[in-house]
Formats: sequence, structure tokens, C-alpha cells
Amino acid sequence: MHYSGDASTIKFLVGAVWILDTLHVAFMCHVLYYYLIINYGVPTSLEYDVWSFPVRMSIFLLATDLECPSPRRPFW
Repeated sequence: MHYSGDASTIKFLVGAVWILDTLHVAFMCHVLYYYLIINYGVPTSLEYDVWSFPVRMSIFLLATDLECPSPRRPFW
């Protein structure tokens, strides 16, 4: 489908959120693989964060900010 009536800003935001959500899922899969497959049965591995966990949180917060902007800061 073609949404020619949508503004370029909306098209860009949809694309950006789509990419950020895809990255979020990829990093979440890495976190789960690290803790549940690689370090299965190693409780000391839970003492430290894997590198993709803080990156995943940053991407999640950025995507959430794009999806639900603050009323004080309009996105346009």
C-alpha cells in the first residue's frame, strides 16, 4: 500500500521506530542467548551485565521516546 497522503515526517518516524524495534529485539535475543544458553547453570554470570543489555535499554528508551513523545517536546 502507498500512503502518499502522509507527511514525510511521519514516514521517517515510522521507519525509525521500525529499525529501532528490530535492533531492540536483536539485542534482547543476544541477552537471552548469553544467559540461557552460553551460561546455563552458572549463577555467577548474573552478577555482571552482558554488553548488549545496556545497549538494548538505550535503544528501547529512544524508541519509546519516538513513539510517545512528551507533550512538552513535540517531535515536529
